[in-house]
Amino acid sequence: MNDKSPNYTIKVLNKAFSVLEILLKNNAPMSMNEISEELDFYPSTIHRILDTLKYGGYVEQGPVTQKISAALETLGIRNGQVESDRPGKGSQTLFKRISQKM
Repeated sequence: MNDKSPNYTIKVLNKAFSVLEILLKNNAPMSMNEISEELDFYPSTIHRILDTLKYGGYVEQGPVTQKISAALETLGIRNGQVESDRPGKGSQTLFKRISQKM
């Protein structure tokens, strides 16, 4: 990760990445309230971010528990590793996939 602060930030994009990060770090699906409390974001903000991420296929919601988890296959992650066709290029491949979906 780059330690340099970006010149221009998009707050909601940073929040969306925070949601994805917490879901990827957690080993079990989380409720919207758990995500909200963990990140100290308003529940309405979490709801809108998750709705957008669900629409894009980046997160999945369990039909019974309604808990949220990262859609690992959509993100190109298997067995905890970012898939790549070239060594060391995993994160670039992940972000390329994300940008193509937007």
